[in-house]
Amino acid sequence: MIRLENISQSFKHHSSKIKILNHVDLVIQQGSWVSIVGPSGSGKSTLLKIMTGLLKPDTGTVYYRDLDLYRMGEREKSDFRRRHIGFVFQDFKLLPYYSVLDNVILPLYYDKKKQELYEKAKMLLLSLGIQEPLFSRLPNDLSGGEKQRVAFARALIADPDVLVCDEPTGNLDRENRDHMIEILRSFNQQGKTMILVTHDMEVAAYSNCIYLLKDGLLLPNEVNV
Repeated sequence: MIRLENISQSFKHHSSKIKILNHVDLVIQQGSWVSIVGPSGSGKSTLLKIMTGLLKPDTGTVYYRDLDLYRMGEREKSDFRRRHIGFVFQDFKLLPYYSVLDNVILPLYYDKKKQELYEKAKMLLLSLGIQEPLFSRLPNDLSGGEKQRVAFARALIADPDVLVCDEPTGNLDRENRDHMIEILRSFNQQGKTMILVTHDMEVAAYSNCIYLLKDGLLLPNEVNV
């Protein structure tokens, strides 16, 4: 279970402060799929960063089960993220001079034997529809849909408890978007927790709960799935 209590965040703009998040509370049950929607600039990505230990809030606490994320040291938080949280971003964040395989194994590069990681990476890529001829290619030689699948494989390499996705289908055509939805559904059906930021209500509709982030407030909207 993930619990956010009293999360507030402001940013300086010239001589004034702009409040992005205003005393946000949120509980995410283990194995659920939560989607967060809202207009551009509403703070969705900021909330994800706070939720995953990448940005300390002005006020509030983030708990993973009973662990207070912001009482951890930086190294401890980094290790926790690597082992328990998988990230998928709209712009993929693949390293341009690393091959597909090397991009996938990066989160665990120093934790396990390289050959073992390569074998696991190959299995993940094949399961996501990336065939062996692409394994040695650089990201710039891939299509948008292929890059996104590589990004998913990298997110899954550590078998995380939680998958955090920031607009994961935003750069995809409809066919590739629908394929990504099936990947997300499969991950969730394995009992994994999913947190998704999206502008696409068709994608959000597959979740257990949809929250609207607007004017610094997080407003719940339960949906049936």
